[in-house]
Amino acid sequence: MVFGKQVRGVKHDVDRYGRIVGIVYVGDICVNEELVRNGFAWVYRRYCNIQVCEDWLALESQARAGNVGLWSHRNPVPPWQFKRHKRSVK
Repeated sequence: MVFGKQVRGVKHDVDRYGRIVGIVYVGDICVNEELVRNGFAWVYRRYCNIQVCEDWLALESQARAGNVGLWSHRNPVPPWQFKRHKRSVK
């Protein structure tokens, strides 16, 4: 979706590690939204606090209900839980 294309990022926040949290576009296409719609991403509720997040939550619910992408797996693990578990095992 983005490989070899020019992207535009819009900063909305900075996480506790100093990383930018924002929205990525390729032309008029919102990459964040497409990832959620196709079941390739979770809506990260902690940092998604802008108006469009409500729409993304609805898209996430639709992807879950349709068993699309990561939701086709029995027990998908959110990245923040995966990372927390991986750190605790070390």
